[in-house]
Amino acid sequence: MATTPTAVLARYTATASLDGVPAPVVQRVKELILDHLGCALGGSRTPLARAAADVAGGGGGATVVGTSIKAAPGPAAFANAMAANALDYDDTGPTGHPGATIIPAALALAETRRLRGDAFMLAVLVGYEVWAHIRGAIQPSWERRVLVYGNGVTQTFGAAAASARLLGLDVERTLCAFGLAGAFAPLPHDGKVGWDEDRVSWVKDNVAWPAEGGLRAALLAERGFGATREILDGERGLWIMAGSDRCDFDRMIRGVGTEFDLLGVSSKPYPCCRWLHSTVDALRQVMTAHHMEPREVRRVTVRSMAPLVDWFQIRRPATMVDAEFSVPHAVAMTLLGRPRPDWWLEANRTDPAVLALIDRVAVELDETAQAEYAQNRNSARIPSTVAVETARGTFEHSRKLCHGGPDDPMTWQEIEEKFRELAEPVIGGRRAAAVLQMVTELEAVGSLEELTGALSRA
Repeated sequence: MATTPTAVLARYTATASLDGVPAPVVQRVKELILDHLGCALGGSRTPLARAAADVAGGGGGATVVGTSIKAAPGPAAFANAMAANALDYDDTGPTGHPGATIIPAALALAETRRLRGDAFMLAVLVGYEVWAHIRGAIQPSWERRVLVYGNGVTQTFGAAAASARLLGLDVERTLCAFGLAGAFAPLPHDGKVGWDEDRVSWVKDNVAWPAEGGLRAALLAERGFGATREILDGERGLWIMAGSDRCDFDRMIRGVGTEFDLLGVSSKPYPCCRWLHSTVDALRQVMTAHHMEPREVRRVTVRSMAPLVDWFQIRRPATMVDAEFSVPHAVAMTLLGRPRPDWWLEANRTDPAVLALIDRVAVELDETAQAEYAQNRNSARIPSTVAVETARGTFEHSRKLCHGGPDDPMTWQEIEEKFRELAEPVIGGRRAAAVLQMVTELEAVGSLEELTGALSRA
């Protein structure tokens, strides 16, 4: 029996079952699905999602979430991935946004094939696990990371694995699905995401094409489309094609199906880049501890790692995406207590009260924070210190962990509250409650059409 990385992950994908999966893992799958659906519904209001829905067209059986559109599975997965990531509120791994790629592919395919809720859950779990093992194995050194990187490459494999599991592909066809996923995966594009242009690309984390590409890879493999069966293996494997300078092949297969890397995925309590969250957490703790009002604030100084200094100081965000990657904007939203689902609105980018606070924010390099992040490379563990100057004195707090990460997880109650805040303005309270109930009891859902029917705009 072949033990190459590609073969091991393909065998896991083809044979995985929910039998014996620990209850905390099953619960975490449900949390990630509920969180994703809320983000997709909230994101469906944005210009990013509306453009993707328009391009998806019609004529298929897969729901474009938050709309009345039905599209073919691939375009629906693309549109729903774009919606889920639009607010930058969706889940994150140590790097990347896996749920926004994996879940839309699985949702579109499960709906159109009229599959059960338990099959959907298993596919989502398999997708996260395959993604996590590949991602963890091919992480470049920090020096290489700042030159060439892109999360969409590995996330394509998560979508392909989830889709292959739903289609019931055998090991041979799963190998082909992976080979096609490698061919379809996008370029690692982080170097040209827009940092040097003061305008961040709406593609952002590149979650949408990997969702469609991975799904199409599995559908083609189902039809016998041939491809390499060794995409992950050897000195010419995916790692070097993705631009990395190293690969840990043991990490790629170690503990697959037993250790559940999915438990390391974060849910996000704020709609902004995950790298900003420890800053927001620290600021919230200062505000609570000292009963601080926005009018008191004379200056806010954030001390953290180099990327926040170099890339995340956009002070007049021209678009909602620019705002999501702006430390000063996140600080202003937090100080003013603006509703989280509305941080993206133009009014919250142009309000004089917001701009006045933005101009009082300074972001400075903390060499120790930079060294710690370069070593651990986990977006849920970014050190940040926030000092707020007022007439009463200067108050300071430091954080090394982000709320919502594996070290400080969000509760089910917090995830449910976030879901309701995002979903109810789009589909109403009754449908939102129905979605919540179905996700809670997802093993008992007889057809994913029941769930997707509640996700469409009436």
